[in-house]
Parts: sequence; C-alpha cells; structure tokens
Amino acid sequence: MLKKKLFYLIFLLCFSISYISGAGTIQLPQTGQTKCYDSSGNQIACEGTGQDGDIKAGVAWPSPRFINNGDGTVTDNLTGLMWTKNANLPNLGLGKTWQQALDYVASLNSSNYLGFSDWRLPNINELESLINADEPNSAIWLKNQFFMNVQWDRYWTSTTSADCGSCAWGLGIQDGKMSYFGKDALFYVWPVRAGQSGIIQLPMTGQTMIYAAGDDGDLEKGVAWPNPRFSDNENGTVTDNLTGLMWVKSPDSTERSRSDAIAYCDSLTLAGHTDWRLPNRKELRSLVDYSKWGTAIIAGHPFTNVQSGSYDYYLSSSTYPDYWCNIWSVNFSIGNEDIWSVGYPGDVWPVRSVISAPTIVSLTTFKARQKGKKVIVNWETALEIDNEGFNILRASSVDGKYVKINDEMIRAKGNSLNGREYQFKDNNIKAGKKYYYKIEDINTHGTITSHNPVEIQITGKNLKQKK
Repeated sequence: MLKKKLFYLIFLLCFSISYISGAGTIQLPQTGQTKCYDSSGNQIACEGTGQDGDIKAGVAWPSPRFINNGDGTVTDNLTGLMWTKNANLPNLGLGKTWQQALDYVASLNSSNYLGFSDWRLPNINELESLINADEPNSAIWLKNQFFMNVQWDRYWTSTTSADCGSCAWGLGIQDGKMSYFGKDALFYVWPVRAGQSGIIQLPMTGQTMIYAAGDDGDLEKGVAWPNPRFSDNENGTVTDNLTGLMWVKSPDSTERSRSDAIAYCDSLTLAGHTDWRLPNRKELRSLVDYSKWGTAIIAGHPFTNVQSGSYDYYLSSSTYPDYWCNIWSVNFSIGNEDIWSVGYPGDVWPVRSVISAPTIVSLTTFKARQKGKKVIVNWETALEIDNEGFNILRASSVDGKYVKINDEMIRAKGNSLNGREYQFKDNNIKAGKKYYYKIEDINTHGTITSHNPVEIQITGKNLKQKK
C-alpha cells in the first residue's frame, strides 16, 4: 500500500489542483475524508490502510473552500458554484414539493434575486458536492462555512429518478444519504447558480428527459460527456474518458468485506498494472448515468458482469462518518448510494488512476472585481509547465465573441514547481455593462488553452455611459 501512497502524493503535488477547460474531461475532487477506522469503528493511523483517508484520491480542496461574498451569496472555490447564503430561503418548516421548489426558484429569477436571474435548483451532482465525507454532520460543517439555516433534513435536486417519473432525487445534507422520493414529498430548497471558475468542473448527470421547466433534463448543467464515454483497452480494463479513471472491465461476483476488498485490490495485477485500489464514493458515483435504470451506466458501455440487482451494492473505501462501522456503497440498479456495514460482504470493482499528459497551467484562483473606473482581474497559478504567458479576453455575454484586451502578452513567472500571482487592469469599462473575462495561456509550442470565464456587473455613475 506504500507504493500507492507515494503514487498519490506525487499525483496530487503535480496535477491535483489543475483546472483546464476541456470538452468532456474532468478531474474528480477528493471526498474530504482524512480519517481511517478499524472494523470496530476505532480511529486508527491511515498509513497503509487503503482507505479513502489514506489514499485521498482526487483533486485537493482549496483553502478556503468557501468565500462569503457579502451580498447574500457564498462561492465554492472548489466547484465555482455560487449558492445562496441562506440555505432555507422559503423559511418553511415543512419544505416544498418538487414542483413548488422549481416554481420558487423561477420566482427568484423573476425578481432578480440578489442581482441575478439565473438561479436554479441544483442537480444531484451539484448538491452532493457540498458533502464533506469527513464530517458526521455536513449541515453543521456548512454552517461553519458562512452558510445559515442549513437544515438537518433532505433537500430537493432537479434530477428525476429514471425508473420513477413521479419521483426525484433528494439528498440529506446532514448525513449525505441520497435516494429518490415521490415529488409530492416536502423537502427543502437551496438555489445555486454558476459563479466563477472552480478548481474542478462537475459533470452532467446524464439526464436529458425534461419533466418540468428548469429541471435537470431541461438545463443539463455540467461538463458534457465525451463520446465514447468509455474505451475498451482490450486487455481486461476500461478507461473512462470523462474522469480518466481505469476500471476492471469484468469485476468478479465474489462478495467481500471491506478489509478483504482492499486486500484483493492491493494484490491485483491486471494488464501489467499493480496499483489497483478500492474506489472512493465519488469515484463509484461517477459511473452512474441518472437517465438509466436496471443498469445505471450509459448505454453501450463495454463492462461485463456488473452486478445490478436491487440488493447488489459495490463497496467504497469511504467510511460513513456518522457511524464509523459503516461505509458508503453504490447500487448500480438505479444509482442509489447507501451505507453498508464494514464487515458485511459486498461487491468489489477495482479502479486505478491514469496520469495523462501534464497540464500547461494550473489555476487556483481567477477573479474579477471593480475598483472605481477599472476592473481588476486577478489570478494565481499553482504550477506552470512550459508556459510562455497569458492573454486576457473579454465579452459582453458568456457565449459571445471574446476579444483580447491586453496589448502585449503577460509574461509567465511560474514554473513546474511553483505558481505565481498575476494582475491585469481593464481601464475601458462602461457603467451598466456586464463583462465576461477569460484567461488563455500559451505554451512554448504555441498551444493555447482557454479557462472558463468569470463575470462582473459594472456599477457607478462616473464612468463612460453604456451606449
């Protein structure tokens, strides 16, 4: 297990905080789990256990994770999503039905709530991103991250269940449990909108069918899946082209306890690889297509022998923090996630990470703010590989034409081990305008990589007036 630990330390150091906009490719974040436990629920040293808290697979969370914007919103620096600071805006003790939740968010947009008209009910991937797998109660943790009125109960997502059109997925913020419920149930509402560039990008859920205006199938938020989603490597392994993870093509049907599952993965040699491991909860969930049921994986996938009965659950390396004798597991009949006794046998699906070519530039922050008669664009890199420099581009709509506004390329100051802070001042702004800024970096071979935009609304009377 030491070889895997060293592998991930190197991986995280060099690549985990990279953010590059690329169609159909994402990096999964860490779950947040840092602690490890024995079969009796006693906390133990993580080194060599193979548990989630030992491996910490995925992109490391930024610090701070959240920023209080001071305007009734909080931005998640990991995902870039902007949430309402008040996690119970309707202020209802019993919550709302699913349709009422969608209607309520639509009313916020009609009233331009907090200056924005693009609020939405989060899909299942967006809402789940708020869960900290290290915390027994994520609701309490979130209250300590600038949020208020976070309820110890379920919240609606905009994602309808594939096998029950009158049901939608709900998530318990306090315990992280997700399941689907009749749409007439009363759950809480937590609006979200696109905010700024995050360190990672969340993928689409797979749902495309529209059940109501403003739902997951209507908006289809997230990174689109590549086509093909999976590549059969013809050696007993399959690579997920969305996440870069490599999976065993045909997981065996032997059920194992978690300790036996970890030992099995650790001893597995397949296709010349010896760094197989038990996946964490986010990695297992990443396989789910929420538009499918029976086997909730995208149609045409190359996997065989996937156990997808109602009681077939694949074990994860992530411990359920509210009761340390349980772990998280995923059922591929409907994509449900549930807790599982650590000693009770379950299905096993080994995974390994595939390191692709190094990213050119790793961004940790990218922001724009108005200061008087100019906009200050700030960004910081964690590392820069073969980077020549940057250009700043601006547009008046998110999908509009982006025009370079710097006269000369902003020369790179970072390297493959260290990043740097950068600043650009846009002095040509007009009152009442909304601007979208992009950064593009140029490597030594002339390859240009564009990063997702940040937006800013210009205010003030002593500026050039909007035409």
